[in-house]
Amino acid sequence: MVKGMNHFKVLSERQQATENILQKEMDKLLNDGFNPCHNAKTLVIPVGHLNKDMGILDALNTVANTLDVSAYTKRDLRSMLKTVGKAIVNLGLGKYCISQVTRKIIKMILEKSSNSSDRFNKNRSYLLILFSELCELEIIENNPVRDIRKKKIVKRIRQVLSTSERQMVDTHLRENYPEFHQFLNIFFHSGLRISEILRIKKTDVDISNQRFKMTILKGRQQKEVWRTIKDIVLPRWIQILNTCDDEDYLFSIGIRPGKKPIQPYQVTKRWYRLVKKKLGIKADFYSLKHLHTTEIVELLNEEEAAKHNAHTSTAMVRNIYDVKRGTRKDSKVKGLNNRFAN
Repeated sequence: MVKGMNHFKVLSERQQATENILQKEMDKLLNDGFNPCHNAKTLVIPVGHLNKDMGILDALNTVANTLDVSAYTKRDLRSMLKTVGKAIVNLGLGKYCISQVTRKIIKMILEKSSNSSDRFNKNRSYLLILFSELCELEIIENNPVRDIRKKKIVKRIRQVLSTSERQMVDTHLRENYPEFHQFLNIFFHSGLRISEILRIKKTDVDISNQRFKMTILKGRQQKEVWRTIKDIVLPRWIQILNTCDDEDYLFSIGIRPGKKPIQPYQVTKRWYRLVKKKLGIKADFYSLKHLHTTEIVELLNEEEAAKHNAHTSTAMVRNIYDVKRGTRKDSKVKGLNNRFAN
């Protein structure tokens, strides 16, 4: 009930008072988010921001811009949304609201936007992140991506450099591309991902204690950790620190110290151009991390390898990075002396 006009005795005054009271009620309902059923205010999302009536692609692009993730992940999200956007248009789903999305629609979009099982799974993972955020914002009731199964993929054997190839690459880079040779050696012994080593500044390095500080950005996890600098590569760290200003990145444009960070793809492109094409090498640059992790396992154990890579368990070492784990198990079987008969 709306009250407050009856103490006016003149009809025109009562009408004007009633109009004013109704206008205030409408303002509370439309602009202040007042809910008369619960006698409380609810969150009102301004026009132009996320709401249930937005188109699928507009909603996904909007929520992608609000996520607190690494620049590398944001770049991948933008790339994924371009292909997803084309699929939405080609499937005639451009007029569908985000609140109308079902598992069937998501499955259609994934099939249309993915040219392989691996790409299907990656697109699914990124859409899962976006729709989880939409659920939290109460734009949708349930996450339609969660119940879509991943596709089976063939787990490829990771190709790494042989002993002779390692020597060939080392000689070639040392004689022709000393900056990249320096970077390769520091990366090899660091236990880092490419994106992580490119974020290191001079101020992150505590050379007296042979360590450097890293901010780990994985999913929603963000934490600082100290990582060890090995004795074998310490002189290279000292050499590059002597050429840096305090706020410089250790590896910027030209794989030299500088003020601007570079993207991981610039390293892999350089490896392709200077090593793979010139020397006929098939292993990619990131395989160096697999190679080094495998050697730590052989020289120490899985636990130390996981610790060096800043993993919370040995699962990643066993399943991903230890490329000779299967070979070692086969060697044990080869040596068994269990006869069928004496």
